[in-house]
Amino acid sequence: MGDGRSVRTSPAARRDTSRVRRRQALARPWWLLPVGHLHPLWWVAIAGFLLGVDIVTGPKTQFPVAYAIPVILAAWYSGRWPALALSVAIPWIHFVFLLALWNHTGSTATLLVITTLRMAVVSTLAFWFARLSEHEQAIDRHVHTLEGLLPLCSFCKSIRNESGEWTRLETFIAERSDAQFSHGFCPACWQAHYPELGDPPN
Repeated sequence: MGDGRSVRTSPAARRDTSRVRRRQALARPWWLLPVGHLHPLWWVAIAGFLLGVDIVTGPKTQFPVAYAIPVILAAWYSGRWPALALSVAIPWIHFVFLLALWNHTGSTATLLVITTLRMAVVSTLAFWFARLSEHEQAIDRHVHTLEGLLPLCSFCKSIRNESGEWTRLETFIAERSDAQFSHGFCPACWQAHYPELGDPPN
């Protein structure tokens, strides 16, 4: 405020603000691909199409950047092994094209080294994106597990799980998070159950 006085907010308002900030921090960035799973044959088909385009257009002086697209998408949507298989297969198929179809006139040893380096770079991309996808899916599962309406018993405070079974609140949370519990008494319960002991300890 202009007069230099600070505005005090209630604890509930501070908790709401903190909750909103946590949700914003956990929100998926706009540039990140959505989580999902697709059969690896989709990426084999796309890679085959790109290799067909490669045959039609002829040899290139540099490794086609478009080959990284099916590898990255395979890593994200099908896992590391389909992506690594593509990242190894595509450079070597391109290598065979250069030797068999396009009559490469340069040094075969140099071409072999370049192909190996290309394979290593694309394999690193595949592993990186697969690892990122696994991390994102784990976060997505964690958020979905701990968010939403929880059916809670009004008396004993047990929670009904996905199987329809009622479990203790501590068990439900411990199975879905890294939280650990210690038990004590709140002042109201202390007065209700142990009034003879006087005021509760701090």
